[in-house]
Amino acid sequence: MTDSQRSSRKALKWLLPITVLLIAAAGVFLTKGGHPSAYYVSIYEGRSEEILYQRQVDLNDKLTLNYIHSADKTPISAVFEITEEGLHLTEERYSWYGAGLEAGSGHSFEFKDQEVTVSGYDRLFEEMPVRVARTVPQEIVINDDVVLLDELAPGGKLLIIRIDYR
Repeated sequence: MTDSQRSSRKALKWLLPITVLLIAAAGVFLTKGGHPSAYYVSIYEGRSEEILYQRQVDLNDKLTLNYIHSADKTPISAVFEITEEGLHLTEERYSWYGAGLEAGSGHSFEFKDQEVTVSGYDRLFEEMPVRVARTVPQEIVINDDVVLLDELAPGGKLLIIRIDYR
C-alpha cells in the first residue's frame, strides 16, 4: 500500500464519525425548528385534555389566581411563580382569614391596607386543578393578560393549569 493510499484511509476513518455527528446535530436543530425552547401556561379541559388557553411566558413570571372563597366570601389572590417544575405558590392575599385559609401556620404575615398577605410558602404544583365556579368570578392573571375561567368552560368543569415546555 502506498503512502497516498494510507493517507486516504486515515482520512476516511475520521470522516464517518464526523459525518454522523453533523447529521445528528442538524437533526436536533431541525426538530427544534432552529429556535430556542419556550415555556407556556396551558389551561386544559380536565377530561379531554383539550387546550383551552395557552400563552408563552418566561421563567419567574407571575401567575395570579383570583377567586372568591366559598365559605367566607372574601376575595383571594393566590400568587404563583412560573418555574421549570411548574407553579410555585409564593403568597396569598385576602381581607379576612377563615376556614381553609392560612392562619397561625408559621408563614410570614403582613397586614396592610385592610389586607392580609401570607408568604413563605414552599408549595409546588406540577399541575393545578381548578373547578370553574358556577356563582362567582374566577380569573387568572399572567403579566397583563386576564383570563376569565367561565369564558373558557361552563361552571362545574374541571380545568388543569400546567406549565408546558417546547
